[in-house]
Order: sequence, then structure tokens, then C-alpha cells
Amino acid sequence: MNTTAKNSTSMPKPAAFPCMAYQIIILVFALLLPLLCWGEEEKDSPKLTTLETIVIKAAKTDNSFETGDVDLEQTPGFFTIINREAFEGKMSDLSEVIEKEAGIQVRQTGGMGSFSSVSLRGSTSEQVMIYLDGILLNDASGGGVDLSNISLSDVASIEIFQGNTPIQFGKASIGGVINIKTLRPENGINGHASCGYGAFNTKKASAMVNYTKNKLSVLVSAELMDTDGDFEFNNTNGTLWTTEDDEWEDRENAQVEQYNVLGKIGYRLGDSGRIDFMNQWFKKNQGVPNWKNSSRNNASLDSQRNISTLKLTMDNLTDLHINTATTLELSRLEEEYKDLQGYVGLGKQHDLNTTTKYGISSYAEMLTAHNTFIFSVDIKHETYEPEDLIDTSGDGDSDRTTGIIGTEDTLFLLNDRLSITPAVRFMAVDSNFNTSSSSSLTSTSTQENNSDDFYCSPQLGARYQLFSAITLKSNIARYVREPSLYELFGDRGFFLGNSELEAEKGTNVDAGLEGNFTVPSDLVSDCSFSFVYFHSKVDNIITRVYDARGVGKAQNIASSTISGVETKMSSHFLKYFTFSCSMTWQDTNNESDVSAFKNKKLPGRYEKSFMARLEVKWWKIKAYTEYLTDKGMYYDSANLLEAPDKETINIGASVLLSETLSLLAEVTNIQDNHYEDFYRYPLPGMAWYFSVKYMF
Repeated sequence: MNTTAKNSTSMPKPAAFPCMAYQIIILVFALLLPLLCWGEEEKDSPKLTTLETIVIKAAKTDNSFETGDVDLEQTPGFFTIINREAFEGKMSDLSEVIEKEAGIQVRQTGGMGSFSSVSLRGSTSEQVMIYLDGILLNDASGGGVDLSNISLSDVASIEIFQGNTPIQFGKASIGGVINIKTLRPENGINGHASCGYGAFNTKKASAMVNYTKNKLSVLVSAELMDTDGDFEFNNTNGTLWTTEDDEWEDRENAQVEQYNVLGKIGYRLGDSGRIDFMNQWFKKNQGVPNWKNSSRNNASLDSQRNISTLKLTMDNLTDLHINTATTLELSRLEEEYKDLQGYVGLGKQHDLNTTTKYGISSYAEMLTAHNTFIFSVDIKHETYEPEDLIDTSGDGDSDRTTGIIGTEDTLFLLNDRLSITPAVRFMAVDSNFNTSSSSSLTSTSTQENNSDDFYCSPQLGARYQLFSAITLKSNIARYVREPSLYELFGDRGFFLGNSELEAEKGTNVDAGLEGNFTVPSDLVSDCSFSFVYFHSKVDNIITRVYDARGVGKAQNIASSTISGVETKMSSHFLKYFTFSCSMTWQDTNNESDVSAFKNKKLPGRYEKSFMARLEVKWWKIKAYTEYLTDKGMYYDSANLLEAPDKETINIGASVLLSETLSLLAEVTNIQDNHYEDFYRYPLPGMAWYFSVKYMF
């Protein structure tokens, strides 16, 4: 399977398929797949997988695969893998790397280091689970993960699972999963150091050293990034229908400074065991600009996160070939928001919010020649402690305990050409809120102090190797997103709790094919592609509604349906060239009972996205140009504010000066176009970056 295949461009219209009819088609497809090759079991056909491939002994010798990782050769779900070579040495951040893939849309509030949220197949950012080495970064307190708080300096690869959530990840997700895999120790001693400089006084430096000898392995990585973020933009001063007060200004109070340090130490226990300790520390200090771009605004947000894990892996146990991995986890996140002049939020604010999480997860798999059985348990306890440093009368702590049991069985049939993967998760959630008093804003609301819920999330996937180069896949799954602590119990008087909230419940369906061809030709050497149709229906969508005072409350007020197509294509030709493209078309429909929103497009989602990239490698030089466009997005639920279509061209080149030294230069948005992903929060125009890397 080629996991980096890019998209093809032919696109049927998904709206022609009714929701229920399509789900029936998917189920019939999964059930009748064996009939497609009845009587072909004796043919000498390529196998989907073999027992040796399942055990993956060879793959584990270079630490590229560990027990608990998703076996990409078996999963029926659609996924994208972005390897380190795609972003290593660049001044890019995570949002810029993943937004070029099919089905993925990213929104930012500014330049590098600013808040970034992600949507998979039209989902909200809260519905996308973000993992770091299998550790969930989404907090029970609420809100999606800020992608700008994930450094790329220690990232080995990025796995993106759309629609289907592999059982290896404890919590199922309506939107999908993004798993950030950090660097793993390699044999011997090696490392690198790099530094770069670019537009808006952006500076970046990173270094990594790896040492492995006998049974011991050590890896240390560190990064520093600093930017003024003072790009020029056209300030309309909030008046869209007149240009008389428009002014070109530098962005004020958008500076960012962040640090990231990763440490890993591992020790091999005999031939089948290993113990690993990992600690990642991240700190970020940033200014928070307001929509008026006031020069007197000095609001700030300082974040500090520390994640520690201890993992014990035991492989090939007993004659049943059982592989196990057990992980202990401890993480702490502190966020201090300071706006003493009230330029950004509701009046003066100075808050310190602390989230602490600890837990244990256990994973076991049993491998046979005909199936792979997986069982997982994930138990976590999380506390959220908001502290108002100006007025402590409304402070209250919340905590949540979550227990998840999951099981999956992949069955291999028809000489391994067909695999069927049923799976189910059971999740119990216990949420509590404790407070000694209430503020004047929250005293008018009635809240229960606890909430107990139980959820079941079944899923079914099928994978069929039609020919040696073409694979068919289909999936159907039921997922939930439980209300966050923030939505259930409120926060510091500016957001009221709603203990009657119901969980969002979604059904995801997808089907498509993937192909990977090797061509014995001097013109084209290989070609890969994929085509996927997806459909999602989400009920009880949790929406935040604000009153005239600016005080918010979460309510279940809407349902939605999303249908779309993803296509990817990649081809190597004329020995030196690679062309790739990806395309997404999605139709989002708000089924709210509110007449102003009913049958409108969901806000914050582009209807069409397209990316094309041409790369050339010759001698020691690699150069590329890429074109990206996004069309058809509204800022608001009533579809009154339509966002301008985005069109961006990027170029870049790198040269290998020696076996250890390389240079890279790139220019983004060379047309110097100006856009806003969030209304009144401008993005930078053209930017340039230069970096140098030394390897040893």
C-alpha cells in the first residue's frame, strides 16, 4: 500500500446518494464481498497479508513499528501518512504540513504560532482526537487541540485516520484521529542541528542526538522558535461595506516564543521485552491580538505542558504469539491568560487554568494465520482547576474519570485477499464539579454536581484486494463525543454550565478504492491513487449560544449531515519529476430547528479544496512548487458572511552541500494574498524562510 498517494481529479456528485440508501449499499457490499471471488481461492493470487507480516519481526528491528502501533497493512480505514522528510528542516508548523492532505482543513487566527484548529471531513475541531505517541491531548475541560502547541522538531511521522478510528486509540472519534509519532532511537550514534531565519523576524533552532548501544537507547531533542508576527494587513476597522476607514497596518501584539524538549530512554529486557520512559516539556508565551489591532493591547497567553510516560512492552508471549504493551501516563497543562485592560475579552481577566491527567492503558494482540484479535483497556482521571486571579468567588474544580474497553478481531479470508474487521468500544464517564460558592453570573443557573454516562461505539470495516494493485475498502461506525467539563459545569462566570446536555452521536460511512502501480517505462515509473466517498450524520450537536451580556451556554440545538469525496494521486515520471494532487468536495447541511440556520452550510468548512504539487530532484538539488485553493466557506451559521476564496502558491528549494550539510529556502504565498480563516483575524501575506541543517 502506498500511504502517501495523492488524489485524482474525477469527482461524482455525492448529493445524489441518499443517506439511508448509501448505508444499506455499504452493508451489502461488506456482506457480499466473499461472493466477488467465489471459486478463486485456489488461484495463485497476491495475499493481503501473511502470518510473518502480522508478526512484523523485521519491521521492529529498526524501531519503525512497535506493539500498539496501527498495522497499516491490515486496517480497513482510510489514512494518510506524512513522513519526516516532508517537513524536516523547514520553518513550517503542524497546521501548514497537514492542510495539504485530502479531507483536512485547518483554520488559523494569525501567523506562525497562532491558534490553529483542524477539521476532518467537515467535523468540528472538538470531534477530532489528537494523540502524541498514543497519548490523548484533548482535554476533558473542553475545546479542540491547538495545533500550534505541537512542535515538529521531534516528530517522526504524522498518521491521519479519517472516519474509522483504529482500536489502538482508546477513544473513538466522530471526526477522526491524528496521531503524532515522535522520533524513536536508532542504532548507533547520530544526530542533527538546524537553524533558520525568516519573515517577521522569525527565528528557529533545533537539535537532536541519539545513542543506542547494546540494550540501552537514549534520545534527546530540543527546539526554540521565536517570531514577532508583525505582518502587514488591511485593517477594515469592522466596516465591510466602506473602504474610507481602511488602513494598512502591522499586526500588533502577535509575538510568539516557544520551547520544546523531548527525552527518551529505553532498555531492552531479553529478546522479547522492552521498557521505555518518555518526557516531553513544552512552553509557549504569546501575545493575544484583538480584532481592532490596538497598539495598547498587551493581553497574553502563557502555556506550559509536560507529558511523562512509562511503557512496558512484551512480545511473542506463549505459543499463542501474544504481544502486549502497558503504558502509565502523567500530564500537566498550565495556561495563564492575562488581559488586565479588557482589550480582548469580557472585561478585565487574569486566569490560571491547570489540567492534570494520569492514567493507565493496556493493549494486547493475539496473532494467528487466520485472524488478529486485539483487546485494549484505557483508564484515565483528569482534574480541571480554573482560578480567577482577580475574583476568586466563582472558582470551582471539575474532574472526570473515563474507562474504555475495546476489542477488535480482523478475520482473513479467501487466501488473505479479504479481511473483515468488526470492533466495539464501551466507555463509562464519571464527571464531577465541586465549588464552595458561586459568582453573580453563575448563581442564576441550576447545576447538578455530577454526571454519569455509558456509551457503546461499534464499527465494522472490510478490505478486499481486487487485483494485485487495487484494494477496496468500506467502513461504518457509530461514535460519540461526550460533553466537556466546560460545557457541563461552566467556567468562571463567563460561561454557564448545562448539566442536561446530551452527547453528540455520529454515524460515519465511507467506501472507496486505493491503487498502486509500478510501470516498466522510462516515461512513468509508478503511479498511485485513491478515491473515497464519505457520509456522516451527527445528532445533538453541542452549540455555544451567547446572550446580550456576552455570557455563553452550551445547548443541543442541531443535527447535521456531511457528504463528500476525497481523491488523491501521485506519479513519478521522467526520472526526476514527481507530481501529486489532492481534492476534496464536501456538502455540509445544518438541520437545525432554528429557521435562520436550517438547511444552511455549516460555518467554518470549505466546500472545495484542491492541492497540486510538482517536485524535481536532480543531482543534489530538490525544488518544488505547489498550488492550493479553498472555496465556499461561511463564517457564520446564517451564511450571511461568506469568506473569500483562498488561492496560494508556494515555492522552495534545497541543496545538499555535502553528506552532512544542507540548505533550504522557501517562499509561501508568493502572490501576497490576504485572507481570514476566522472573521477579523487576518493571516499573513507573503513570507520567506531560510534554514541550514547539519547532520552527523
